[in-house]
Amino acid sequence: MKILLTYSPRTAHARALATAAGRHTLEIATSLAEAKARIVNADAVMGNRFFLQTLPLARQLRWMQSASVGVDRILREAGSRLDGVVLTCARGIYDDELAEHTLALILGLLRGLHVARDLQRATTWKREPTRRLSGRMALLLGWGGVARAVAAKLACFGVQVIAVCRNHASAEPAPEQHARVVGPATWRNYLAQSDLVIACLPLTEETRNLVGTVELAALPPGAFLVNVGRGGTVDERAVRNALTSGRLAGAALDVFAQEPLPQEHWLWRETRVLMTAHWGRSEDGEAPRWEDLFVENLRRFCVGSALLNVVDREAGY
Repeated sequence: MKILLTYSPRTAHARALATAAGRHTLEIATSLAEAKARIVNADAVMGNRFFLQTLPLARQLRWMQSASVGVDRILREAGSRLDGVVLTCARGIYDDELAEHTLALILGLLRGLHVARDLQRATTWKREPTRRLSGRMALLLGWGGVARAVAAKLACFGVQVIAVCRNHASAEPAPEQHARVVGPATWRNYLAQSDLVIACLPLTEETRNLVGTVELAALPPGAFLVNVGRGGTVDERAVRNALTSGRLAGAALDVFAQEPLPQEHWLWRETRVLMTAHWGRSEDGEAPRWEDLFVENLRRFCVGSALLNVVDREAGY
């Protein structure tokens, strides 16, 4: 078998991959031209770079390992060309980091840190009203690894969490102090009680614009919205209207329907929105955090064992 790496592994990682591959061949593509030539007879591709551009040339591909958690772009653009190909992702690698960023957005939003500097430029300082996190109720959309890590951190602040799980019947039980898990048929019933809505969702046909005009209108006046999943899961026009009406007191967004966010976009002029540029997951250092996952999945692939983090193409994640 031939395994194509679309990245240059550091020495220690290359050795671990070679051990996992055993008698099978590892090839590296550092340019689009190399990737086009080598994917033709590749049985597996590891890494996102060049994949969508070269996939039409693949003749015997059976597995693709993504370095990303979200795979909506791959599923959308590859389409039927993925038939017969097992797709695996980096689910679980960045859960704690994304949860920390989510908590930072929530605290920054409630404490008004995104507007504090401008307010302090006044010659006379005036104490502005801020919100406490403790004692609030949060509606957490999603119950994957990131959402679970967020729920655990919110529990430390005394936040009551209702989590929405697509597969509610098969959801793993959560410690009572972290979240109460509900299903997709009933989650909107909790909007009227929710001070905070946190979207940790992948982008699928089911989740596109899931949070829209109806959902935002059901929130209590002065509620807050946070999105750290995918931009397309929240209707940005509905957010604008909810901010204008006062239904939303503010929003914190790390993801957007269009990225990078165009300079003329209304969000740049909206002072009640705290924004970060898809920073929930920081850049990997010299040793990317997905290295161990890649090695383990390569070992499993080469011996015919079940792979980790297989994407459900029908569900979209």
